[in-house]
Amino acid sequence: MIDPLADPAAFGGDPADAFDVIVPSLPGFGFPGPLTGFPDVNFWKVSDLWHTLMTEILEYEKYAAGGCDIGGIVSSQLGHKYADALYGIHIGSGLPLDFFSGPRAWDFARNRPLTDDQPADVRARIIEWDHRAACHLAVHMLDGATLAHGLSDSPAGLLAWLLERWNAWSDNGGDVESVFTRDDLLTHATIYWVNNSIATSMRYYANANRYPWTPAHDRTPIVQAPVGLTFVTYENPPGIHTAAERVQAFRTGPQGAWFNHVNVNAHDHGGHFIPWENPDAWVTDLRRTFHGRRP
Repeated sequence: MIDPLADPAAFGGDPADAFDVIVPSLPGFGFPGPLTGFPDVNFWKVSDLWHTLMTEILEYEKYAAGGCDIGGIVSSQLGHKYADALYGIHIGSGLPLDFFSGPRAWDFARNRPLTDDQPADVRARIIEWDHRAACHLAVHMLDGATLAHGLSDSPAGLLAWLLERWNAWSDNGGDVESVFTRDDLLTHATIYWVNNSIATSMRYYANANRYPWTPAHDRTPIVQAPVGLTFVTYENPPGIHTAAERVQAFRTGPQGAWFNHVNVNAHDHGGHFIPWENPDAWVTDLRRTFHGRRP
């Protein structure tokens, strides 16, 4: 969560870009451990928690939000449900809020079937994407508890599962340690291990389907707060090849229609973990989104 009302002199740089950063830990993603009292945790319920945190606990009248992956869709829900309380959001994906809804939400390829008339590069990209992420999405939604028992019993198994995601989803050219240090990888895996929280992190996926998202209003765009986005070409959809094509495809496509997008950028460097892999691009884009969006 971001409060853009901070004293600019305390941070340096352009005073118009200065803000405080509040970083809450997604419940069950490492901290605070197994959520025995929150069995129905999912992204839109966490957004309600974040709004309560910012407005009632920390007593900000207005704030901004940003995030990637689950944090990105949590931020989108904030921009949908609580738009009047936000200066804006900045996200690393443009997933629609109903992405996990429907009877086949676990099927990563449900909207991209293979057909005989598809260009070879499109078919290859669809297959590449399925290899990269289909297993993750399907097992988390359909059989996460079984997997979680194994990963919670074996530190080697837990590390292997996490390492495969870091390796497949990052823009590393075949060398994951060119992007993340070994200490970074082991630290993150240890946080999951000592807090026994891998099961809860997986539960987000199934719970997003068990407790489907429903709109808080019928206005368009659905996410009405100002939205900035940072994309990377490593995650380009099939048929999209360059950074410029990615921006154009989003702006004119069905996903773009979900958002009141005011700042859309794509970069040739970085993968799924954009703020971790390419922090300069992420911070620059985020600052541009929030520049001037304050009293």
